[in-house]
Amino acid sequence: MFGFLLAQCGLALAFFIFVFCPTFTYFQDPKRLRRFPSVSIAGFTNAWGVLHQYRYTRTSAVHKAHQRYGNIVRIGPTHVSFATTQAIKDMYGHGTKATKDHFYRALESTHLNVSDSQDRTVHSIKRRRFAQALAQKSIVDLEGMMRPHLQAMITHIDNHRKSPYSSSPVDMKFVILATLYDLNSVVMFSENPKFLERNTLVYAAETITGNTYDADLYQAFFRGGHVSSTVGWAPKSVNLMRALSWWNQDWERGGEGRDITIRFLRNRIRMDTALIKEGKPPMEDLMTTLLWDKEKSPLCLEFGELITEAMNMFSAAGENTEIGATNVIYLIARHPKAAKKLCQELDAALGSDKGTLPTYDAIKDLPYLRACIDEGLRLRPSIELGLPRIVSKGGMHVSGEWLEEGTTISVSTRTIHRDGTIFGENPDEFVPERWLQPDSKDMQRGYLAFSQGGRACVGRNIALFEMQLIIATLFWKYNLTLPSPEWELGIKEGFSAHTLALPMNLRPRR
Repeated sequence: MFGFLLAQCGLALAFFIFVFCPTFTYFQDPKRLRRFPSVSIAGFTNAWGVLHQYRYTRTSAVHKAHQRYGNIVRIGPTHVSFATTQAIKDMYGHGTKATKDHFYRALESTHLNVSDSQDRTVHSIKRRRFAQALAQKSIVDLEGMMRPHLQAMITHIDNHRKSPYSSSPVDMKFVILATLYDLNSVVMFSENPKFLERNTLVYAAETITGNTYDADLYQAFFRGGHVSSTVGWAPKSVNLMRALSWWNQDWERGGEGRDITIRFLRNRIRMDTALIKEGKPPMEDLMTTLLWDKEKSPLCLEFGELITEAMNMFSAAGENTEIGATNVIYLIARHPKAAKKLCQELDAALGSDKGTLPTYDAIKDLPYLRACIDEGLRLRPSIELGLPRIVSKGGMHVSGEWLEEGTTISVSTRTIHRDGTIFGENPDEFVPERWLQPDSKDMQRGYLAFSQGGRACVGRNIALFEMQLIIATLFWKYNLTLPSPEWELGIKEGFSAHTLALPMNLRPRR
């Protein structure tokens, strides 16, 4: 009898929390959002967005909603998605009153990093630490570090061509990902894990208590990012969502990314310790900005902060740059006219001696190469989800609409990137030439591949630097073809829009 009454009370409580309260709030409309068209049940509950994110379909669903309802769509009880350039300026531009949404709390570790910190002052301090290391001049100095990894990439491809498996395609996603993980491990930690040489993304991990094991770095970042971003779309219920999804192994896989980072960090700190004991200056790499100030005095950041900053940079510099490069390579290969035009530009700039590697100085200003990258990132950016912001105290206008404080706002990157009024004719097609037109600068107002404003991607320069060298090297040296002319590269969206495998046939160009 008591159990029956308890069950009834539980059902009544669940009905009150999950049905009555959302319905009452919807019709009460405290933020005056009922004036906007709403997709499905999104006006009542965050379940619509959470479910689509879990199924890897959220970006597509939001884009379809904009196609059906227009430039302003309600996609959550307090979340409004926009698809206008004015909205980009209002919510992402310099001087905006909007701050990062509570969505980012789901991505937080024990400490904040430069990407998930909501407070402007905290973000500014963290961003300044990386400013000098990621400045264009400093990045160009990295070319010497990158060249051995470009050569390793070429060696890997050529060894495959000479192997008994030469008739099978090369997974260029893996090749680029392993190359970038190797490179960025050296740039960040002065350590080369040799992922490409070992033909695996598995590496040593170490828990905070010192236990060691092996884990797949890419799967850790991908699966951890997927489950975190899924619960992030119910920002007021993050702790509840975490508790309800305790069974999901993606939480554990995300922890493996942390443990691999701990292994790198501890090795890196041991390097500095050994040098200092010998009376020598510490190492010079990206981690130096988190360990030492300009006068080489220790910053003494807590180890948890070092972990979360290193994880964030390692993940973004590796997988997000890989996603961009893989997508651009795929799109060029799928459009033979674009590939031919790019190869002609590269041949004119680099000559016919393909036994060498391109230099950054020779390719940095090639217009068609950059146009291919910009166009590829327009159609298939590394992060397609609308980066959420929250309206701060006092409310604000977004794209001409007044929104109350506490309203979550975002711009659908996929939708705005396909707006013909911004990007011209055939916005769904890969047309690098659109970036070579006299008025192409006007397209930047709707370009969100690296976001915009004060919160724009801090690693933009290094990402473009790496993509330019990788893409130029591959298309100058090889003819790259897909399994078939109509073959499509799949996407599986976590926080980032991860590509699936990219099988390609590569033949040396003469």
